[in-house]
Amino acid sequence: MGLYQKISQLREFLEETLKILYYYKSRVAFSFSGVALGILSICVIITTIDGANKKAYEIFEALGPDSIIIFGGSERQRTARERLVTLTVSDADMLEKVGGVYDVLRVFSLRNVNMKYKDRKWQTQVAGGTENYFYSFKWGLQSGSFFSNEAYRDAEAECVIGAKVYEELFKGEKAIGRVILIGRLPTKVVGVLNERGGSAGGPSMDDRVVMPLTTVTKRLANEKRFLSVIRLKTNRDVDATIEDVKMVIRKNHGIPEGGEDNFTTRSSKDILQFVSVISGSLFLFLGTASIIALVVSGFVLANLFYLTIQERKKDIGIRRAYGATRKGILMSFLFESVIITIMGGIAGVLLSVALQGLFERLFGIPMEFSFKVVFFAMIFSLLTGVLSGLKPAMKASKIEPIEAIRG
Repeated sequence: MGLYQKISQLREFLEETLKILYYYKSRVAFSFSGVALGILSICVIITTIDGANKKAYEIFEALGPDSIIIFGGSERQRTARERLVTLTVSDADMLEKVGGVYDVLRVFSLRNVNMKYKDRKWQTQVAGGTENYFYSFKWGLQSGSFFSNEAYRDAEAECVIGAKVYEELFKGEKAIGRVILIGRLPTKVVGVLNERGGSAGGPSMDDRVVMPLTTVTKRLANEKRFLSVIRLKTNRDVDATIEDVKMVIRKNHGIPEGGEDNFTTRSSKDILQFVSVISGSLFLFLGTASIIALVVSGFVLANLFYLTIQERKKDIGIRRAYGATRKGILMSFLFESVIITIMGGIAGVLLSVALQGLFERLFGIPMEFSFKVVFFAMIFSLLTGVLSGLKPAMKASKIEPIEAIRG
């Protein structure tokens, strides 16, 4: 048999298969939709877990493995949304004396502060930090400069804005040297931060404005005693340093032995553990959903073929009478099943790409697409098609031609 003849037969086989699928299009649509939803869930699992891991390691690298962050309010208070401003300037002064600590960053934050430039408005977080804020977070600039030492010393109205704030207020226009209204305070923009994207499980890191701590506490918040966050770096073992930090703050706050801490400590390792929990939850939830969707679609597909076998019994008998083998009939039905699931798999992958932005906003985690996503999607699609179509195809292949034609 020549190559041209083989290609011609293959083309005829494909045309016949597509005609059959079109004839039973309403039934095929149910199976197709189920497979597409199942594969969509699998794609979301893989891309969000990869994205979460990538973002976690980016944050881990940015913060550094030697970082410790202290927040106001205990775990219970933060959950119950009670008073969270419990850290003091005195705490930061005392922590500078802890063995191994070589960098102390002080931050006072204000949330939901109104911004205005011309007729454009935005609401964001204002972080007042000490002069080592950008060095401590390893955060560079896409334009401009950091606020100056003189601005910090004299509590001048200077600010460095995040990429998200720049996008919302300036829409690509020049920002450096422009004056924006932060609350009621006219403030000069001196720099725009590099984009960092969404944080792991939280709001975008780019949606903030950074100002000198002195400016925020004196001119925006009128706060001289409390801080929102203290961030340390240590050249000792992180866990050992955390224990010393807790002891110092508890003593400074007058917390008796056995009393509840009114502050919370976090290290870079906690970020990796947090993302691991998120990844596990996503895997459990979406994995269950994808398995259910694929099982249901496989069940519908199998029943579809059982029904079509009865309707196509005479056609099968005629094909057998004209020389079609049992293997040929089996492969024909199996191919139809696989075509449906492969098409559903492709649709699932395309859906995950189209809905990427929605999922990122929903989970707060960037989705990381790779060849691995397509590979696993096609493997699951193929397995679903083979497993759901094999038994009906075997039944069709066992139909005797004379009985089928008589029937």
